Amino acid sequence: MSTCTRKVLFTLHETNTPYELTVVDFAKGEHKAPAHLARQPFGQLPALEDDGFQMYESRAMARYVDQKAGYKVTPTEAHDRAKMEQWISVETSDFYPFAMSFIYRDIFKRDQSAADMEKAATRLDMAAGVLDKHLGESKQPWLVGDQFTIADIAYAPYIEYGMNTGAKEIFTKYPNFTSWWGRVSERPAWQKTRA
Repeated sequence: MSTCTRKVLFTLHETNTPYELTVVDFAKGEHKAPAHLARQPFGQLPALEDDGFQMYESRAMARYVDQKAGYKVTPTEAHDRAKMEQWISVETSDFYPFAMSFIYRDIFKRDQSAADMEKAATRLDMAAGVLDKHLGESKQPWLVGDQFTIADIAYAPYIEYGMNTGAKEIFTKYPNFTSWWGRVSERPAWQKTRA
């Protein structure tokens, strides 16, 4: 169920990287157990171990997985790579926190104040509008032109959950955004991830 774990799994599937998944049960508090805190000191998910190398933070993990796979979802051209990083930064700062307000409220049943939800709706609408405008003007299938990248991957878990929350009303106002999500969600690697 972890959105951040899904980003890493999506990257693993896109790059055909073999992996072994170890489940950490939040309901049992396993994310706060010493064994997990040794891997992830913030008690969050996911954490990665690769032949003795350990790391955490999903966006960094996605970059690491992709680099080891030969940059299958990272552009090699400097301008395109910079644009990928730009859209990942937008996801981190201007999309994820506000999508999560809807997800916390509607999926995980955590109380959110009316003021927080109003702010989340305003900011999420702005972000979806910016993405929609970019996708419409670029006339390209992905955020960075013709190449599917980690930038596209980064949004997927939040949009999938968001489509089952009040955020759906925001997302579906934007046809270019909605079409892009359709392309992302149809990818075989995403279908494996969400299974």
